[in-house]
Amino acid sequence: MTVAIWLGSAAPARTIRWLDGALAAAAKFTQADPRKAPAVAIAAGDPTWLDLAADRATRAGLTSAGVATDLQLDYLGWAQIVAAAARHLGASTILVDEASRSERFPEVAAIAELLDAAQLTHVVSIAPDGATIHASRAAGNALQTIRVRGPAVIGLRIAGPAIDEYPTPTPSASMKRLDLPAIGLDPAVIAHRALPPRAPQNPRHTIERVAEYLAVHVVPRSPRTRSG
Repeated sequence: MTVAIWLGSAAPARTIRWLDGALAAAAKFTQADPRKAPAVAIAAGDPTWLDLAADRATRAGLTSAGVATDLQLDYLGWAQIVAAAARHLGASTILVDEASRSERFPEVAAIAELLDAAQLTHVVSIAPDGATIHASRAAGNALQTIRVRGPAVIGLRIAGPAIDEYPTPTPSASMKRLDLPAIGLDPAVIAHRALPPRAPQNPRHTIERVAEYLAVHVVPRSPRTRSG
């Protein structure tokens, strides 16, 4: 069982504990059988984020692969990149850091569909056992324990230990650098999944901003009845 963990296309919007927790969960697969190759952390995006992802993966004892791109894609676009990278690396089980950013959640289903694999979300505990994965997932107020066999995409919500701060990562020499053609994707085709640019907001004049502010503080006047 070759395991990859998708860290996403941008740095965590929340605390980095979620990123570290997901990486620690992926490291369990190598610890369960040291004869296996280390799990591979996959990230995509700008160089600064790739360096951070490689640094945290190295600290967790994982190898890493980065797909450098300046594209801003929707969840289906990123899922295509993850699926292609997983095939390129020979990974059949994909873990996803589902908690660091909100867009990770829909990516789980999209990646699973592209890889024809089972999917599982909201996993809060995971333990490899040979060809079987024991996973506990939060389902409302209940905790479900599920055994997973075969290809699967699993969304993790596991926090690592608390840290006050982390050192600024340096460019990684160990990260395997990939590009879209190397994993079998045409940049011109994948660009069709790019997010539309945000429409700029028209600046309001000062008097309009003042009137808008005052409107919530002024009691509306009742209309007066004029007698003839």
